[in-house]
Amino acid sequence: MNSKQGLKNIVLIVGGYGVVGSQAAQILHDRHPDLEIWLGGRNQNHPLPFESNRVRIVSVNNTAADPLAELDHNPTLIINSVNDPDDRLLLSAMKRKIPLVDITRWTERFQQSIQRLQALELQSPVVLASGWMGGTASLLATVFSNSLREVTVNIHALYSLKDKAGPDSTAYMDRLSIPFEIINNQAKQIVYPMTDPVRVRFANEYETKCYRLDTPDHMTLPSSTHVTSASFRIAFDSKVSTYGLVSLVKTGIWKRISEDRFRGLRKGILYNPGSGSAHHLVIQIKGYNESGILEERSISITDPSGQTHLTALGAVIQAENLLRAQADRGWNSGVYFPENALTTGMSEADVLDFYREHGVEIVNRSAGVHERYA
Repeated sequence: MNSKQGLKNIVLIVGGYGVVGSQAAQILHDRHPDLEIWLGGRNQNHPLPFESNRVRIVSVNNTAADPLAELDHNPTLIINSVNDPDDRLLLSAMKRKIPLVDITRWTERFQQSIQRLQALELQSPVVLASGWMGGTASLLATVFSNSLREVTVNIHALYSLKDKAGPDSTAYMDRLSIPFEIINNQAKQIVYPMTDPVRVRFANEYETKCYRLDTPDHMTLPSSTHVTSASFRIAFDSKVSTYGLVSLVKTGIWKRISEDRFRGLRKGILYNPGSGSAHHLVIQIKGYNESGILEERSISITDPSGQTHLTALGAVIQAENLLRAQADRGWNSGVYFPENALTTGMSEADVLDFYREHGVEIVNRSAGVHERYA
């Protein structure tokens, strides 16, 4: 992936002056000197997150009937980094045949959007990158499991209470009373949030139990790759906070406060962003190699700049792949997931180089192996 190549295009980032959107804008701006960037939101008087004659704010309201109606002309590509609760932005982009990368939908909304898109005659690609950290977890899981078959992927995240977070970041967590479906050995299985703990040691040597959480990763990986089982688990870097939340769920208290009238209370529990901290992932992989031997791999991922930065990188790598594909040959219309990037133009080396260039530390800690990619 050549970051020096100028892309003479316009990228609209909806929510572009928010925590994640502004970082995605900065990354794209710095990597592509010829790229024009529009930051979409309801407040056209909002100050720019950074100064540049290639960046401007435009009016986009995801609650409007046609959110893109006020634009004077169509952008080349859209990144959506703010909730689109009724798919209005999604449908507005599809009507105009504009490719779109979305990083905002939790699993239920994700599935509803796919069903809605399948009922349309799409004439542009949509990348639904709503998995953990803009699809970074599932993309890297695919990079390190591509040579295996009958693969099981277990993704574990360590969420720092000191890290930055956008106001929409609690959408995943605010569903802790709702069971969800995973794929286990190609069979569907119903599981519950904050159950089935697994002890994990992260790159910062912090060891703790991680608990199930509903993210699209466990749906997309088995449906679009060689993975037959996938799970996602999370822990906070405070064991008191982790066990406190587990207790609220286990005792049924969380279910009792799951009504809309307690939304503020739940947000107060879940959303307390700090000034910034590193974000850690461990991806455990099992699968059979070409010789039929079962291999186990453990991949450690750390972004010193935190989860919002890693999410922004997840959005940018998908956007760049779309832009380059359009310039080279164009994409087929349809719905794509983050891991599909490896079959639509990017190589495994491209992916690792991209994250390394932006300070993400990736280490293969598999038995007998210690490979550092950053």
